[in-house]
Amino acid sequence: MGSATAYPVRAPQWILTYQGVDITADVSRMIVSITYIDHLDALSGEIEIEVEDHDQRWQGPWYPGLGDQVNLMMGYRGEPMLPCGDFEIDQLELSGPPDAFTMRGLAAFVTPAMRTANSAGYEGQSLLAIAKTIAAKYGYSVVSAPGAADLKFNRVTQNGETDLGFLKRLAAEHDFEFTVRGSSLVFYARSALESAAAVKTVTRADTLRFGFNNRTRHIYKSALVSYQDPTTKTLIAQTANPAATMPTGDTLKRVVRCENGQQAALKAAAALHANNLKFVEGALRTPGSTALSAGNNVTLSGFGNLDGVYLIRSARHHMAREVGYITDVEVRRVQ
Repeated sequence: MGSATAYPVRAPQWILTYQGVDITADVSRMIVSITYIDHLDALSGEIEIEVEDHDQRWQGPWYPGLGDQVNLMMGYRGEPMLPCGDFEIDQLELSGPPDAFTMRGLAAFVTPAMRTANSAGYEGQSLLAIAKTIAAKYGYSVVSAPGAADLKFNRVTQNGETDLGFLKRLAAEHDFEFTVRGSSLVFYARSALESAAAVKTVTRADTLRFGFNNRTRHIYKSALVSYQDPTTKTLIAQTANPAATMPTGDTLKRVVRCENGQQAALKAAAALHANNLKFVEGALRTPGSTALSAGNNVTLSGFGNLDGVYLIRSARHHMAREVGYITDVEVRRVQ
C-alpha cells in the first residue's frame, strides 16, 4: 500500500515593529486579529490591531501613545512578505468584558499638516508642476503618469481643501488615480492600470466567497462635457466614447468649467470612465494572498460570462485566531 503524499502547510506570519522595536514575539500570544486595508482611491492605508487585555497591561503600563509609529508585514513563513508600511496610531479603543484593546492607525506619511485645509491659486502651471510645488512643502518627490506634465491650467484654485485632497480632485477630473506611497506623490493613468498584466489567476475553486453585480444604471454610451466661457462667450464642448460598447443608449452630460478643448475632452473621458467602471463589479474572499493588492489586476476564471480581467479597487488582509489569514477584495472588470 502506497504512502500518502505529504504537503507542507503554509503558516501565516506577521511582523510588528513598534517605535522601531520588533515586538512580534512579545505580543504574539495577546493578538486576537491584525487587519491591513488598502484602497486604490484612498490617500493612505489603514491598520487595526486587536489584543486581549485580561491583565489590563495595554490599558495600563503599555498604553500606546497617539502618534506612535508601527510597521507591519504580513504573509506566510518562508515566503516573501507583504510590506504593509509604516502607520501612525490615531485611535485607541477599550471594550469588555472580556477586556480587549484595539489600536487603529493611518499611514504615517500622511502627516497632520497634509490633513489641514488650505486655499491657494495656481496660474499657468501643469498638473505635474502643481504636484511638485506641493510635494516640496513636505520634502516629497513626485512619480508622474504620462500626460500629467502636458495637462496645463491657465488658473486653478484650491479652495478650503487639503493639499492631498486637492491633488486627488484634479487627478480624478482628468482620468488619473492619485495616492501617496512612502514619501512620493504618485499619479497613475487609469488606462495604464487597467491594461497592466494580471498578477495571478483566481478560479472559483480558489474563493471562499464571491459576489458579482452587472448593471446598466448610471452606465453610459458616451459623455458630453460643455462650458461657455463667461468672458469670450465661446462654447467649449467635447464628447467621449468608451473603449467597449455598452448596452445602454444614455449619454452622460456635464457642465463643468473648462479652459480649452483638451480639458473638456479629458473631463468627459474621466467622467465616463469613472461611471462605466461600475458596469461589472465583484467582491471575493480568498485564503490570504500577498499578491492581492489594490491597483493590481487579476484574471477571474470559472464564473461564466463574468470571467475576465479585474482591477483590485480595495484589499483587506486579515489575520485572526479563528480564521487564519484571509484576503477580501473589491474588484471591477477592465478587460
